[in-house]
Amino acid sequence: MANIKRVDELISMKNLSPQELELHKEMIAECRERETMIEEYSARTQGSLQQLAQACETATERAKTLAASIEKVLDEMESLCLKLLPEDQFYRE
Repeated sequence: MANIKRVDELISMKNLSPQELELHKEMIAECRERETMIEEYSARTQGSLQQLAQACETATERAKTLAASIEKVLDEMESLCLKLLPEDQFYRE
């Protein structure tokens, strides 16, 4: 993106005459307005992406915590099932 030029840079590169500048002044003004809008939208988008990344990170951490809790509950259930198993069904070597 280093090759992106601003409107004023492009105008200065073209060495437009005063008559050409006058002829294209409405288009130049519109381009400047759009350039400002693009900068604003880009900043908003960047902020939104950062918020999304933070939300994903939070969700990942919560999912890991939930997975650990579920694993703990499953271990407890297995232990309880073994304790509730009738003695005659319990396999021993």
